[in-house]
Amino acid sequence: MQQVCLLTVVSLFVTSAQCKTPGLQTRITDRALEYATEVALDILSKQVTGQQIPDQHGQSGDVKFDITGMNVKQFTKPSSRVSLIQNVGLSWSTSGTGLAIHGDFKYKYRKGIIKISDHGSFDLKANSINFQIKIEIGMDGTGRPTMKAVGCSCNVGSADIKFHGGAAWIYNLFSGQLENTLKDMVGGGNGLLCKQLNTLIDVNGMKSLQKLPVTVQIAKRFLLDYRFLSKPSFQTKFMETYHKGEVYWNAVPVDAPFAAPPLLKSSDTSRMMYIWLSDYVFNTMSYNALKYNQLQYNVTNKDLPSGVLNTTCPQSTCIGKIIKAIGTKFPNTTVMLYMKSTSMPNMTVQNGSTVVNASGDIVFFAQQPGGKYTYFLTLSATMSTTISLMIQNEKVFAKVLKLPISVTVKDSKIPVSPEGLNFIVKGIVSVFVEPKLNELGAAGFPLPVINSVHFTNTQLTVAKDTLLIATDLKYSG
Repeated sequence: MQQVCLLTVVSLFVTSAQCKTPGLQTRITDRALEYATEVALDILSKQVTGQQIPDQHGQSGDVKFDITGMNVKQFTKPSSRVSLIQNVGLSWSTSGTGLAIHGDFKYKYRKGIIKISDHGSFDLKANSINFQIKIEIGMDGTGRPTMKAVGCSCNVGSADIKFHGGAAWIYNLFSGQLENTLKDMVGGGNGLLCKQLNTLIDVNGMKSLQKLPVTVQIAKRFLLDYRFLSKPSFQTKFMETYHKGEVYWNAVPVDAPFAAPPLLKSSDTSRMMYIWLSDYVFNTMSYNALKYNQLQYNVTNKDLPSGVLNTTCPQSTCIGKIIKAIGTKFPNTTVMLYMKSTSMPNMTVQNGSTVVNASGDIVFFAQQPGGKYTYFLTLSATMSTTISLMIQNEKVFAKVLKLPISVTVKDSKIPVSPEGLNFIVKGIVSVFVEPKLNELGAAGFPLPVINSVHFTNTQLTVAKDTLLIATDLKYSG
């Protein structure tokens, strides 16, 4: 099923938040709508061309006629214009549409004792067709967008019919009425074009909206919520929408105990679409990850280069050689590190950089015979990670640029030297933490976009509390 790009682009984002600061905001400009209508007319042309028209039967004076087998052979694209209507949605109007229709006819002429019947085919050209339709955009009770076609009107400027076969002089007796009949079938609020437009908006368009990912599962544990907070806001050159932009614990979707910060202000309309993504989105995920014990991990030899966590080794690259007290107290075994966050990792976006601050404990255990573990050391760790962000395939990707980690001894059953702490940081923690963070960043953070709409000419701006994505769009439906 093909879909009108106008509907698809409009259906991406809808709202205007008055009661709560959004975690995500979008702006769709008049440039996007102009592009959308061009694609929409291409699709409308494909759907109208070949369309079958119901048979018609009529009488004009002494002539009875039947028109059958009608279908649209050609659709001439018009010029079009989309305007934004405050508190309603969009108004789409066109001028100069043309249609070519082919069909068959038969007639019976009877006057006194004269009886004539014949059949043939005809070609109708309808020109200067103008239509206008309004599209109401709103939201339902679940926070999903809605759209509805309202008040379609269509006017056919002229119609020219040519008959093939039969007695030419009889055509003049009913051609005028037939032309008017066919004009009414094409034009009017219930004509061919308005029916197709209503179907595209009310049926195809709503099916497109159902594919819009307003909630997305992440790692089967979290729920990314892009539902709309209220109806759209319409300005002269753009429509703006506001979304919840929060990540929940999937099993218990409860709001985080902090609000989203204000988003960056911008008046730019040079691109087709703008997306403001707040650091609130990441921080709500971080909050729930800590709350539901997702920020903890047991690090063993399988997570690190071979033998690093051994307490005995022929070389000097294992933990038992670097921190000799471990090798002496727990020979011929391995160490396990239990890493856990002690506070919520917090992302801050400002001055062109994105930083994640985190703190936690690293607890050391030595494995004993029989699978038991003996505790011997706890370190406090802090890190301030600088990451780079990029937009690709309608997702936000991240990569670690700098990962400074500092550790201090919180509790210890053994002596630990500064050299030993340095080895733990550089040789163990960094080797494990950075790949894990890059693995998360490479998975990508999905933006609420339907599959058939893609970003082109995209620019990412990093400002206070905000990632601002400015992009043009390409439809590939």
